[in-house]
Amino acid sequence: MKAPVKLLFLMLVLPLFTTAQSNYRPGYVVTTKGDTVKGFIDYQTWDNNPSSISFKSTATDREKRAFSIRDMTSFSIDGLATYKKFVCFISTDITDPRHVIEGRDTSFRIDTVFLKVLQKGKNLALYSFTDILKTRFYIGEAPDYQPTELVYRLYIDRDATNIAGNTVNENTYQKQLFALANKYNAMDDKMTALLEDEFLKYAVEDLQRIVSQINGFSKAEFEKKYRDRTQLSFYAGLFANSSATSSASGSAYTSGGGHSSSSLLPGIVFGMTAEPNPGFSKVNFRLDVSVNSSKFNDVYPLKVIPYGQARATYNQLGIYFDPHVIFDIYSSPGFKFYLGLGASVSFNFYSDQYFESEGDNTNPFFPKEPFYFNQVNVAFMVTGGFRIGSNLELYFSYFTPTTTTSGDYFALSNQVEQIGISYFFHPK
Repeated sequence: MKAPVKLLFLMLVLPLFTTAQSNYRPGYVVTTKGDTVKGFIDYQTWDNNPSSISFKSTATDREKRAFSIRDMTSFSIDGLATYKKFVCFISTDITDPRHVIEGRDTSFRIDTVFLKVLQKGKNLALYSFTDILKTRFYIGEAPDYQPTELVYRLYIDRDATNIAGNTVNENTYQKQLFALANKYNAMDDKMTALLEDEFLKYAVEDLQRIVSQINGFSKAEFEKKYRDRTQLSFYAGLFANSSATSSASGSAYTSGGGHSSSSLLPGIVFGMTAEPNPGFSKVNFRLDVSVNSSKFNDVYPLKVIPYGQARATYNQLGIYFDPHVIFDIYSSPGFKFYLGLGASVSFNFYSDQYFESEGDNTNPFFPKEPFYFNQVNVAFMVTGGFRIGSNLELYFSYFTPTTTTSGDYFALSNQVEQIGISYFFHPK
């Protein structure tokens, strides 16, 4: 299997490894008996609200316990999510704009489910519930915070005439929130503008803004709790740069007796990683900026006229920009194993180029063949590593070969591998 095919295969397969992995995070369960049980909960990318969870008393336990909705009144994963059990009226009409139906549908069911707690303040709580049909939002008032669905319907009414034709957006949730804002003295010009905004969406971001104002959250509190959870980390490290330079099999250099050459030299790296949902997302994005060097040096007997010993040598200094995607294959508190794919753009500088006869006497008949170096190269990269704790990482990276000289006499290409250690800094 050739290198490009292997890379394509990895790009298709790697994300599959991340879908079923365990992701045990500190949290607690409140049982139906009222007991609070602390431990570790397997926090997954739940497309639908869960009805059961997997629980361990400690992160290293091999035994795990299943808690179902019959066993719990709530559960929480520290700093990530909280779910609370309620008996709810759940609307069953379709609101997918790709499948709008004709006629107003007010159907519902009554069920016992876990609602995800999106916000809880002195006045209101905001919840969400997602199943295979759609996502619904609920509002609950203090002191018991019992949920009432925020109503949104989308349907076709042949008798209706509006900008969208016969399609009706029934935004009852705006009226519900308007009444609550009035009740809790939160109605001002800013709130009025929010509730009357024609671009207001039945979506978590817009509803969070409105509910946070009714709860009296300051702008700073809202930004801290509910804005983009993407976490940025920075890192710096050292690595060993293994460089293998070879010439095409049919080149004049190879025919004349030239060999490949390898070097092992140090490099430094600085980078930034963006984790979209800290502690939960199995994918994050990185950008490395590294500086490394390599050396080509070959002394060989020339097989063609004028024969004799020959030396070909140069030094290469590269500045690499490596954007890549990281997939967590295994993750537990204090340890992580990952694989990644990306690209590498390098800007290269060359020095001490030399191609002459080797020895005390310069051969006047020795061929004068210049190096035609490529200053910019692009490669694909595959990387993998281990994170130990939250700060230390060991990794290995493979880069596909790049063309060092543009054909002619030498026709050289360079393939790089790196093994290194990085230290991560986590701004607060």
